[in-house]
Amino acid sequence: MNCHIYSKPLIGTYLIDDWDKKVCESHFKRDAVHCSSCTAFTKREHVVSDGRVLCKRCYGDTIKPGDSIIKTKDFVIKTLYYAGFNDLLFEDISIEIVSAQKLADLQKIPVNLHNKGLTLSNVTTTRLYGIVATKQKFNHTIYMLTHLTEVEFAGMLAHEMLHAWLTQNSINLSRKKKEGFCNMGSYLIYTSTSGTIAKMQLKFLHESPDPIYGDGFREMYQQYKRLGWKALIADVRKKGVVGKYCPLVNHIYSSVQNFL
Repeated sequence: MNCHIYSKPLIGTYLIDDWDKKVCESHFKRDAVHCSSCTAFTKREHVVSDGRVLCKRCYGDTIKPGDSIIKTKDFVIKTLYYAGFNDLLFEDISIEIVSAQKLADLQKIPVNLHNKGLTLSNVTTTRLYGIVATKQKFNHTIYMLTHLTEVEFAGMLAHEMLHAWLTQNSINLSRKKKEGFCNMGSYLIYTSTSGTIAKMQLKFLHESPDPIYGDGFREMYQQYKRLGWKALIADVRKKGVVGKYCPLVNHIYSSVQNFL
């Protein structure tokens, strides 16, 4: 057996990654790390400005500022639509690919590489002239962390689009339920995508120790297994809907922050 890092016979104690790649323990401590995306052993060759290290395969598949995301965005939209999210106003959503520092600045928090997406929503409610009725206009900007692999980008984008869906439907859930439900969007993308990267991302979802994102996802997943997509969506609507905005005054609700 050869060391994955140096392609030479393993010497002494060795380590095994999630892809069954083997590396000498001495080499790992000195020259190797886990890929920030797929966790495979890799040399410190492809380093993002925020400190993430990617393996050659993941780095070559990443989406960066200026890259076209039309194909990926269309795939996410169609996948969500056919699952039952057919009332999300996708035309009101814009997407920007930004650095980890930009994501942190928008949230006014220190850089956290676990935060890979952010949705800021503006909701403008106006009274229609001469009648007691209102009209709402939504504008969402989704900020996506740069240098995510295409599969991970699609999963995170679906998560953020469900934040927009919750806002557009005036649904207010606890943070745990909200993030768990939005993680079901990521689940939908990963189960609709073939390949080992998608399987790895599914593993991360199911095994996450986070009490909000991990536990929240597992609770929503159990509901999904019991109800299916259509009934789960209906259940979220029923349990989470809050009161409508006051129709007598123009309101501008800005910077409604939902982030992963």
